[in-house]
Order: sequence, then structure tokens, then C-alpha cells
Amino acid sequence: MALDPMKGMIAAYLASPKGKEALHNYLASPEGKKTICEYIATPGGKETVQQILPDILDALPLTPENRALITGSLKSRN
Repeated sequence: MALDPMKGMIAAYLASPKGKEALHNYLASPEGKKTICEYIATPGGKETVQQILPDILDALPLTPENRALITGSLKSRN
């Protein structure tokens, strides 16, 4: 599936060092945290979190046991 031109530009920017830094700085800011919290409280935000959570867990230094506990706990809530 090809990205439309705007999505391609955004993806390229976020993959660049400058884009990664901008994203990091925004998410670390109070307004960035507030925006993310507001978004993940919505049905679409919850769906997005469920889609990316496996990738987030892969990026964390978790033991397989802890990862299983986290994913099991999340599945039991759904």
C-alpha cells in the first residue's frame, strides 16, 4: 500500500534525526504528555495503543516473564 505524498513526507521527517528529536521533545513536554493522554482516552487512541503496544514492549528491557505478565494482564482487561 503506497503512502499518499503528505504521509510520506511525515514518515520521512519522523525517521530523520531532527524529526526524532522533535518528537521526543514534544512527548517529553507537559503539553505533549497531555495531548497523548487525551488521545489515548478516546476509542481510536485505545485502538492505536493496542496496535503499537507489542512494539513498545519489545523496545523495553523486560524479561520474558515480565512481558508475559503485562500482556496477560492487558488481555484479561479486554
